[in-house]
Amino acid sequence: MTLANLACGVGALLWLFEAGQNADYELTRHAGWLLVLAVFFDAIDGKLARMTKGTSELGAQLDSLADLVTFGVVPAFLVRTLVQLEGPVMEIMPHPRLMVAGPILYSSCAALRLARFNVLRVDRDETQDHTHFLGLPSPAAAALPIGLVLFYFGIADPDFIFPVSEGFIHFFRESTLRMLPFLLVLLAVLMVSNLPFPHFVAWLTRARHPFQRTAEVVILLSLLFVEPELALFLLAISFILFPSIAGIIKVFRNRTSQKSESV
Repeated sequence: MTLANLACGVGALLWLFEAGQNADYELTRHAGWLLVLAVFFDAIDGKLARMTKGTSELGAQLDSLADLVTFGVVPAFLVRTLVQLEGPVMEIMPHPRLMVAGPILYSSCAALRLARFNVLRVDRDETQDHTHFLGLPSPAAAALPIGLVLFYFGIADPDFIFPVSEGFIHFFRESTLRMLPFLLVLLAVLMVSNLPFPHFVAWLTRARHPFQRTAEVVILLSLLFVEPELALFLLAISFILFPSIAGIIKVFRNRTSQKSESV
């Protein structure tokens, strides 16, 4: 499963190179869906290893190496390729240094985040599921640019779930192209932050209220079936936005309480 994750990442990278060479922006959509498949493989490999009692140091290191390629390097290329291909069409020309610094910063912070994870996992029991990560996980960080790129294409689908005007489609696409390079910088910061983020698989499999969790999963699967691009986009935003806000509020409250105690 871990090598399948890596294979999807390399395959997506090959499609992105071909997209740039042939000016075929549709290939970026294919690359995005291949990265979605990689997210699936990454989500289940650890769970399968624990279920089959096949956890090992080799598997843990291989997982990080695969994640660095698939979710630390390829999403940056995905963003850069789409902006370079579609930006000139809409007269959007991001600063050339930003188009270099953004992907490098994103990939570097993904490497730092994975290295920190490997160091911290030394004292953790790998046979047990963990419910939270320190810092935004690289697959979750990659999910937002992947979801945005896919929704960039999906919103123009004639069979979209609700009618969308040409003006709004143009506005959304233009805003997406302008925002994507800056988004890489923001996600890079979140990956090396100390904010807690939930483990998505643990969220699915561990529930204090099974009925509520089952209803949430059913609604999510229904939306994925009807409008997969929209569902992936909303899921990525929710997974990143809500924990980030909750973590920032918690840090602010802790600092406030510490200052009041010192006084």
